[in-house]
Amino acid sequence: GAARHKKNAMVINAGWGVGLGLILNGELFRGQSGFAGEFSHIPLFTNNKLCSCGKSGCLETEASLKAVVEKAKEAMQQGRLTLLQDIEGKQYDIASDMIVAGANNGDKFCVELLSDAGYHIGRGVAILIHLLNPAAIIVSGRGSKAGKIWQAPLQQALNEHCIPRLSASTDILISELGYEAELIGAAALVMENYEVENEKKQNSYNEEVKEEVLLEKQT
Repeated sequence: GAARHKKNAMVINAGWGVGLGLILNGELFRGQSGFAGEFSHIPLFTNNKLCSCGKSGCLETEASLKAVVEKAKEAMQQGRLTLLQDIEGKQYDIASDMIVAGANNGDKFCVELLSDAGYHIGRGVAILIHLLNPAAIIVSGRGSKAGKIWQAPLQQALNEHCIPRLSASTDILISELGYEAELIGAAALVMENYEVENEKKQNSYNEEVKEEVLLEKQT
């Protein structure tokens, strides 16, 4: 993936929430309790919109694909011109894919929806850059199918909210793995944990063998 060979990188999952994977010093950072990366729930807004976590004003309420779909429905009900077909009553995954496809086909309204979400994500990314100074920020997940449409609004947010000498050393990339990145990442974690557990068992076995040898020598 795009974060390969990078010691410090962050992967943003643009989906129903706005997830975050952190690679720090070449290792996946999980935090004290394994919950590091709850990027969706940083409080950026005073919009009085209830988030899935029970709080209000979280990044998720303005920048998730679910929020994008809700904004699209509201604007279309008010008569907004768009080539987008009626998404009312559609499941979120289908509706969001329709919006992404519309943006990729040049529909101005769909581009605006994703650009608005991208700008809000960029505000959060500016905070991450100030705190952790990563080499790269990679946009992944279902939303990454919109490709380079994300880059301009993200960069605009960084231009406005980030210290230039910090943002200059951070690349904004779009994952080529897209939605499959989550599946590949999950499989990689399973394999990694399997190898770690095997190594522990082997080390434990080796220690037992050493103890038995020592006992035999003593007798």
